[in-house]
Amino acid sequence: MSTPKPLPRTLDAWLQQLAKLPLPIEQEQHACLRRTLGDGRRTWGEIAEAIELSPTFALQVLREANQAGGTLSDPADSLETALARLGLKRCETLLNQAPALPAGEIPPALRQLLLISQHASHQARGLFGARLARLWNELHGCSLLFLAPLWPLLCAHPQLFETWEQRILVKGERPAKVEQELLGVPLLQLCLQLAERWRLPEWIVQGYRLLERDRRLLVKALHIARDNQHPLHQQQLLDADIPLRRWLTQPSNCVLLANGLALSAHQAWNAPHSLRWQRLTGLYLQLPLAEVQQEVHRHAVSSARLNHDAQLWHPAQALLWPWDARRLNP
Repeated sequence: MSTPKPLPRTLDAWLQQLAKLPLPIEQEQHACLRRTLGDGRRTWGEIAEAIELSPTFALQVLREANQAGGTLSDPADSLETALARLGLKRCETLLNQAPALPAGEIPPALRQLLLISQHASHQARGLFGARLARLWNELHGCSLLFLAPLWPLLCAHPQLFETWEQRILVKGERPAKVEQELLGVPLLQLCLQLAERWRLPEWIVQGYRLLERDRRLLVKALHIARDNQHPLHQQQLLDADIPLRRWLTQPSNCVLLANGLALSAHQAWNAPHSLRWQRLTGLYLQLPLAEVQQEVHRHAVSSARLNHDAQLWHPAQALLWPWDARRLNP
């Protein structure tokens, strides 16, 4: 058994270790991507769809396009735009540089988080795709890559995922305390710094800025969302707070909502954290909680069918269990 690597203790040290860490691609996906990039009949959109099946390579392409473009150009807000900027030859070079590993040699913690990201992207398309049809590429890509700052962390230190599950989800320890002990820095601060350094799409950066620097609007929205049984009262509260109403209806919030739903569902559908995201989604969509839950569960099942891996956990499995059952127990 390999000895865990020592953990950095400062933000600069973490950024130095993680910012350029190569992320592995599963061998079969790597071979499929090679064939796709070599097929001159494919459109940019078709190539983007193929790359999205390998989230780590999608991150590499978007990161390379935005860093190569320099600070004077706007960051590419979709994978299709990033592909057009780089060109096929540069994408093939990036693919050749990426480690191709059998699935069994990729850390299970990283594979699990990638599955959560794919679940989030599926929730985003199902819940918000019709409303944001003109922003489909941005919605899909940003939802898939929102948790990307965590991918190199779990690639380098996969043991942190189990620690997160046990100490925060099972034992209920304060995240800030656990993060300080393990990382030496707040996790959201690290995620924001990586997102800004990689010049990820603004929707992703906005989400981390909200969570790390200004939770005031989010807290106010969560407070209103709790009163899900009285939609008229909710609307009156939103009408009385114009800045909050404007913020709530921003399309970028769909990315945050989808990832909040997928990440919290990893614990349990009826856990307090999961219910908060479900109610907030209901406030955004102006739907009752029961209807939101029905939709979210349906999209989870669809996601599990598309991204099945017997070695990983998908929250759709818990829909077959008694409502109060828990996968993680003390």
